[in-house]
Amino acid sequence: MRSEFLGLVGLVVDTPASLPAEEEIKAAVYALSRRWTSFYMPCLFMQKEDEGGLDGHTEAPEPQHSTRKRSSILKFRRDNRGGDGKDSNIEQRDNAPHDLVSLSTPPGVSAKQMQGIFWQWKNPGDGVTVYVMDTGCDSRHPEFKNTKFQDWIFPGPETLEEPRDDSDLPESNDFHGTPVTAKIVGEKTGVAQNATVVVANIIAGNARQGFGHDLYKAHDCLLKIYDHVKKNNPGGIAKCVINISYGWIPLDHLKSIDARWAAAIELHSRYIFSELVNLGCYFVMASGNSGKEVTTDLIFAHAADPKLMGNIVVVGGHDFDLRNVYDYGGIVTISAEARNLIVARGYSMSMTPSYGEGWDSSSTWKVGHGTSFASPVVAGLLATFLSFGLGDPVRLLHTFAKKSPYPSQAKIAFNGIYADQWPKSLRPEGYTRNPKNP
Repeated sequence: MRSEFLGLVGLVVDTPASLPAEEEIKAAVYALSRRWTSFYMPCLFMQKEDEGGLDGHTEAPEPQHSTRKRSSILKFRRDNRGGDGKDSNIEQRDNAPHDLVSLSTPPGVSAKQMQGIFWQWKNPGDGVTVYVMDTGCDSRHPEFKNTKFQDWIFPGPETLEEPRDDSDLPESNDFHGTPVTAKIVGEKTGVAQNATVVVANIIAGNARQGFGHDLYKAHDCLLKIYDHVKKNNPGGIAKCVINISYGWIPLDHLKSIDARWAAAIELHSRYIFSELVNLGCYFVMASGNSGKEVTTDLIFAHAADPKLMGNIVVVGGHDFDLRNVYDYGGIVTISAEARNLIVARGYSMSMTPSYGEGWDSSSTWKVGHGTSFASPVVAGLLATFLSFGLGDPVRLLHTFAKKSPYPSQAKIAFNGIYADQWPKSLRPEGYTRNPKNP
């Protein structure tokens, strides 16, 4: 695996049996770690463990220059009210999926009072590129009729592939990348429809069969994303979000096979992450669906501890009642709805589906569960905040996030649109925004 710009060759080899001698790998890891640290240190989020932080268990710290940022946000809202009291920077989507309704539900407002409306910022994600690192995408789906697809990235030596969604498990015929992409930019289920999409297909594919372990493909895919970002943003800082809703095997399992191998993979991942962060990229990752407090089953979330890296968000999942149902250990920074979700249905390119129009159409939609679909909702929200140009979008994400009604659970993702920005006729009776809210 090599990046055109980084000149980085993977430390990970094909099988544990062919690992270098211990002295060789120590020397290689030491040399790479020195280079990695020089790039990574400026990105560190310095936070003492006993002071809390962005771990889902305590209040997130205030953003730097928070007074300026909050004033900018408030001015942005106050100066754009119409005669009906509605903020002209927002728009209304009726009959929206309940996870999007939840995303725009302000503190103190009930689900019933939302009336099935998703309030969103206008031009969400405009000027931002979102890389979807998944199984591909069935771009024929009506969710993508207005989506700006910029490119398709495939790992491995062969790039002559057709744009498509690959079934993550052939026997299941489950097309994972299509609903994930739709949750970011989809016409009905998406959050940031104005964002540009680059699909990074990491699953099998005709030319990629036998290329190597999924981890190798994923690293190669990240290197190609780096090259793509670099080429498309010459001499400047990119405005991009990378969503990773796909998991592999737990790092703890790798360590049980060979600790040196696991260490090399983890170090390799962190190095690539740090280089992408230096280009201006933000990562949003699903925490996994194990439901355990201790760990996550997504290896990249292991390698990218958000306590250390301010550009990375790890997303847990809760149900309709805001109870956490999936991974909620210290690595999770924020939570989004992840149960009984309406998601787009993908198809093999050999099929010619006939899409129905209503929410009850089984040819168009299916029910999805898991942080795989919570993560892209947060990725879309982060892309929306990034398009504002009001500063660090991750800090904005945590500034707006709502406190969970249950103790020791991650904060709930919220898009920052309060009921006093709605038309007066739709506001809950007697609603007053808490003055502490940004």
